[in-house]
Amino acid sequence: MADLYSADSSPTSLALQDFWEVPEQLPDATQRLHRLVSKLYADLEIVSYPGCCWDYSRDSNILEVAILGAGQAGKSAAFGLRQQGISRVRIFDRRPVGREGVWHDFARNALLRSPKKVTGGLDWGIANLSFRRWCEACYGEAYWQRISYIPRPLWADYLDWYGQVLDLPIQNDTDVQDISWNEAEQCFWLQAQHQGRPECYKARFIIFATGMACAGGKNIPAIVHQSLPAHAYYHTMDDINFASFAGKRVMIVGGGASAFDNALLLLKAGAKSVDISIRRSHLPNLNRIRWSEWNGYHRHYIDLPNEIKWFYSLSEFRLGQLPPAHTYHQAVKDSRFALHTNAAIKRLSYRNEEIVGEYGTSDSFKTLYHDALICGTGFVNSLNRQPELKTLSPYISRWQDHFTPPSGDEHIEMAQYPYLGKSLEFIPLTTEHSHLQRCYYLCCGSAFLSGFRANLTDLQFAVPRIIYDIGRQLFIEHQDEIKADFEAYDKWEY
Repeated sequence: MADLYSADSSPTSLALQDFWEVPEQLPDATQRLHRLVSKLYADLEIVSYPGCCWDYSRDSNILEVAILGAGQAGKSAAFGLRQQGISRVRIFDRRPVGREGVWHDFARNALLRSPKKVTGGLDWGIANLSFRRWCEACYGEAYWQRISYIPRPLWADYLDWYGQVLDLPIQNDTDVQDISWNEAEQCFWLQAQHQGRPECYKARFIIFATGMACAGGKNIPAIVHQSLPAHAYYHTMDDINFASFAGKRVMIVGGGASAFDNALLLLKAGAKSVDISIRRSHLPNLNRIRWSEWNGYHRHYIDLPNEIKWFYSLSEFRLGQLPPAHTYHQAVKDSRFALHTNAAIKRLSYRNEEIVGEYGTSDSFKTLYHDALICGTGFVNSLNRQPELKTLSPYISRWQDHFTPPSGDEHIEMAQYPYLGKSLEFIPLTTEHSHLQRCYYLCCGSAFLSGFRANLTDLQFAVPRIIYDIGRQLFIEHQDEIKADFEAYDKWEY
C-alpha cells in the first residue's frame, strides 16, 4: 500500500473556503430579475409557433407524456415539449417543492464540474432563459466574467427559478412505484403514492429523468455492510451531518469526484483526519470528458455502431473517474488529508466504537483506525433494482442481447445496461412488448453506453431526439383525426 501526498505541488492560491463562498445578491436583484422575466416572456411570444397546442387526445384523463423526475433533465424536457405544442404533460417528483434534483440533496461539489458555458441547453436557444442572464441579473456581469465554473448552490437556485418562471407542470411528493401497460386503453398505468395516498396516473409516453442514482441506488461494498454496524458507515448519497465529525477520524473508500467532495466538507467541518483509499496504483489524471466537449461527438455518438460505442465506454471505465483538479489540490493542501493508493479493503472490524481496517494488497497492507467510514463507491446500475420498472424490466433488452464484445473486452455491468434506440427509447425483447418503445431513458448512469454520455454536456442533444420521436408518434397515431380536421377546415381567406 502506498501513500500519496503532495502538498508542496498544490497551487498556493487555493484556499479551502474560497470555493464554498456564495456571493451576496445585488441590492436590486429583485428588480433586475423582474426585468429579465419580462424580456423572457417577450422572447417566448416571438418564438412561439403557431401559438397553439396540437391536442388530439381521445381521453382527457390520459397524459400525453409523464416525466419522472423534476431535475434539470425533466424540466428541460417539459419545456421542450411545450415549445413543440405538446401540452398534456406532467412531471412527477418524489421530493417536496424546492427540493427536486440532486443539487439540494447529495450533490456536494462546491462547483459544477463542467465549464460555466456548458449548461445543458436548458435555455433552448433563448438567451434570456439562460443561466448566464439569470446569474448576471442576480450577481452582476462582473461576477459572471470572474467565475470559470458555476457554484452548485447557484445552479440549484437557477433550476428552481427556471421551473417557476416557466410555470412547469410539476407534481411534487409523488413517488411512482410501478408502471404497467394497459392494452385496452393504449397507455401506461403509473401506480404512485401522492402525499401518502395511493393514486393511478395514465400516460401514453414516459420519460425517465430520475438521475444517475435511479437504476439501483447506492453501491456499498459487501465487506462494509457485513463487517460494520449501520451507524458506523455512510454512503455519499446519504444525508450526512458533517458538523458531527469535528475532531473525528474518517475513512472514505473510493477516489472519484464525490469522494473528494465529501472529504473537503469533512475537512471544512473540522475533522481530525480524512483518509481516502483507492485500489488503483494512482489516481486517474486524464479526463477524456473534457476532450469530448464538442458538438459532433455528443450529437452523433448515438449513431455509432455497437462496437465503437463499446470501445469508448470501456475505455472510460478502465481509465476511471477523477476528481476535478481544484478539488484534488484543495484536499492535498491540508495536512489532515491522506490519499492511500493500492489500498483495497482487506479486512474490517468494529471494536470499542472504532473501525479497524486493513488496506492494501496481498503483499503489503496497513492497519488504520477510524471513527467512521464513508463509501464513495458510486451507484449500482441495474434496471432490475429500479423500483418503478419492476413490471417492465424483464422485457427490456440489454446490451448483452445485442452485442458480444471481443475476447478480453467483456464487462459484466455494461452488458446489463439497457440497449436504447436512436431516441433513447427502450428496445423490447419481443414485438409483444413494443409499447416499451414509448419509454425514454434520460438517465446518464446506465444510458451513457447507448448514447446519453454525460449529464449536462449531453442534455442539449439528447432531449430534442426524445421530443421529436414523441411528436412523430403522436402525429402518426392521430393521422385520421388530423386528416378529418384538414378536410373540415372551412375558413375563407376572402
